[in-house]
Amino acid sequence: MIEMKSENNRTTRKALAVQQRELESVGEGPQIKAETWFSLALAASIITACIFGLVALWIFSGEQGSMQPRAQAFTPFGAALLAVVTFCTIAWRGVLNTKQLEYQATQIAHQAEQLAQTRRQNDAKDEENLAKLLMDGTKLLGEDRASHVLAGVAALQAVVASPKGAFASEAMDILVDLIEATYTDDGKSKIFDAAREAVNRGADAGRTSSRSLKLAYSIGKKTFSYAVKGVKKLQYKYAYLDYTEFPHVADLGQVSFEACLIEEGRVVGAHVRFKRCEFDGCQIKDVSLPFLANNTFTNCDFSGATFILVRSLRKNAQTSLPNLDTLRDRGNWFAAGQPIVGTQDIQWEHFLDLRPDADIQEFK
Repeated sequence: MIEMKSENNRTTRKALAVQQRELESVGEGPQIKAETWFSLALAASIITACIFGLVALWIFSGEQGSMQPRAQAFTPFGAALLAVVTFCTIAWRGVLNTKQLEYQATQIAHQAEQLAQTRRQNDAKDEENLAKLLMDGTKLLGEDRASHVLAGVAALQAVVASPKGAFASEAMDILVDLIEATYTDDGKSKIFDAAREAVNRGADAGRTSSRSLKLAYSIGKKTFSYAVKGVKKLQYKYAYLDYTEFPHVADLGQVSFEACLIEEGRVVGAHVRFKRCEFDGCQIKDVSLPFLANNTFTNCDFSGATFILVRSLRKNAQTSLPNLDTLRDRGNWFAAGQPIVGTQDIQWEHFLDLRPDADIQEFK
């Protein structure tokens, strides 16, 4: 019953739309139908033919000297009659063409409406399928068998990667929760890798999660960790990130590192994100006193780095200098001709090795 009412409503709306288009196509002036113009053209043609026949009889029935004057006298009237016939014929064709164009426009509008309705139906169907896929994938995550859980991750990844984007954020949240539950469990490393890959693909597609993620490993042991993108806030603790993973998170706005080992990375700005970290073989492009004091550096390249003076130290930078001796004898260096810029108060060659250009290898 409800479907019949809905179908009747759609039919009524379509009829009203057609009537509205017909009303809009009607001008404000008097309208003459194509059939009327055709009747006028036909009547004018018949009348003109009759008049021409009578005039011809009148002309040729006269005397030899009066035929030419009679023909010349009727010529303007004959031309006018032909003009009337031509006008009626052109008007009939014009109205007929207009009606055809209006009919074609109505058909195009009807087809566009059908396409729009089909698109809406497809969108609704796609969202329904994505919702079902989200529920099925979430259920599979609770299974005991790893293959079932991986199938659930694949289902959620399909939701995340869908061009429609429906339920993508919810799927990202579930995957991030799964990452948090498995990142320290060696027996579930395949599940962790699959969930991490799904989240990263979602982030590459512009999807985001509302979750914050903290990857904290065992104290005193630096555990190799991976980049996870698309989360609201990301924290690493006692993690080890090398040149393959660190670049993927180095530019993220909401990421922090505590007691981590960063190897062969390129560090630019945002020093407040690093606390008690170790940098080994890194390229340091920005330096600040708190950054140097709170972290450890080994075999790092400081060539051409920019010195950033923290606001709280600007008034009394000389007496606030931390102990920079920790930089010495650890292989830290800068290239000749590429000193640290932005300050003249620190003699960096006292704390860093100065390497000639010939001894410099390209940083990779």
